[in-house]
Amino acid sequence: MQAYKVVKVRKRWKKKTKVKAVICALLVFLILALVYYFAVVCPAVVALSQEKIRSIATQTISEVVGEVLSSGGYSYDDLVEISYSSENKVSQISTNSTQVNLLVREVTAKVQERFDQLDNAQVAVKLGSFTGIPFLFGYGPNVTLNLVPVGTVQTTFETKFLSAGINQTLHSLYFDVNAILGLILPGSTQNFDTNLQVLICESVIVGEIPSIYLQGQIT
Repeated sequence: MQAYKVVKVRKRWKKKTKVKAVICALLVFLILALVYYFAVVCPAVVALSQEKIRSIATQTISEVVGEVLSSGGYSYDDLVEISYSSENKVSQISTNSTQVNLLVREVTAKVQERFDQLDNAQVAVKLGSFTGIPFLFGYGPNVTLNLVPVGTVQTTFETKFLSAGINQTLHSLYFDVNAILGLILPGSTQNFDTNLQVLICESVIVGEIPSIYLQGQIT
């Protein structure tokens, strides 16, 4: 009877040991799978998706700026005033700050609104890309990943001067728009910072321009 109990205890101990071994093996496998996913799979998927995402962001910003400028019919003379001295030299170049600020706010608001609508936008990535194995990239059915706007869109106004000949200077006005889009992956979100400079208008200024403006400053 005593021997039977000993055998029974040993069997229970062996069974518990096997269960523990299986659980430990599963935990090790899970940890290795997670490490592989975040260290290999995520970077691979992000690398394959970033150009698509930046293309979406760039197209969205370009469309919004184009719509704003075309609807307002803005010209160079609406935004910039140039004063000349009696010797026909440029004495002052000033921007219409009220009009510029209105434009900046309108572009920022509309780009933000358009980006908010990208909650329903998706990026398709082939299932093979999730293996992390390079020769399987681009194979298999599509897996759709959602895009989300991250943070606030920022728009700044910039001006550039470029020599266009003797006593002639090309003056260009730009919007510099910065926005961040996030790509939702299983277990993480990757952010993509997109910066786009869009030409508003430009004009050739005839006459000698003070060096302060050629250094990129404008009053």
